[in-house]
Amino acid sequence: MTHSPRLSLSACLLALLFSDIHAERKTVALGLVGGITAASFWGDEVKEFDTEIWPTTGFTLAFHLPVFLGLETDLLYVAKSGAIRTYENDRTKVNTLKMQALEIPFMIKVTAPTETEVMPIFFGGPSVAYVFSKKSYSEFIDIESGGTVNPEETPPLIKTEDMQDWDWSLCLGAGVEWGLGSFQLRCNFGKNSIDKTNQKDVKTVVLAVMAGFIF
Repeated sequence: MTHSPRLSLSACLLALLFSDIHAERKTVALGLVGGITAASFWGDEVKEFDTEIWPTTGFTLAFHLPVFLGLETDLLYVAKSGAIRTYENDRTKVNTLKMQALEIPFMIKVTAPTETEVMPIFFGGPSVAYVFSKKSYSEFIDIESGGTVNPEETPPLIKTEDMQDWDWSLCLGAGVEWGLGSFQLRCNFGKNSIDKTNQKDVKTVVLAVMAGFIF
C-alpha cells in the first residue's frame, strides 16, 4: 500500500504542531514578544488627550516556579507618546509629547491551575523605562477652519530639556499561555511626572496587546 508524499508531509506538519501545542512549560523560558501599544498621559494637567498607536517588540525571560508562581522580566522597545489638549483664549492648543524608550518590567506571574493546555496568567509589578529619544512641541488648532494647524509658535506644555530620562510605572496584565505561545494584555501606569521640574503633573499610561513565542 503506497502513501501520497503530500499526505505524508501534511501528517508530519500536524504532528509537529501537535507537539508544540502540548509542549511542557519550561522552568526557565526565553522568548520574543511583540504587539501594538496605545499610549497617552494622565495627571492633574491632563483634561483632554489624544492617543498614539505604535508597535512594540522585545525579549522576555520567565522563571516558572513549582505549582503556579513565577517571575518574568522583559526588555521592550516602547513609544510613550501622545498629546494633551488645553485651551487658551478660546483657542485649542495641542501639546505633543514624544518619548521612545527601552522598558524593563519586573513582575510576579501567577498561572491559574486549570489542568488544560490553555492556561490563564496574571502578572504585575514595577517597571522602569530609559527614555533615549524625546521631543515636545505645541500648536494651535483652528477649529473654525476645519481643524487646520496654525504654525504660530507657542511655548510647549513641558520643554524637551525638562522631560525625564527615566519613567517609573506599575505594570498590570493578564493573558493566556498554550504550549510555547502566549497572548497578553498589559497596562502601564506612570508613577512619576515626566516633568523634571515637577511643575506639571503629567504621567504616562500605555495599553499594550502582545503575543509571544518561547524558544
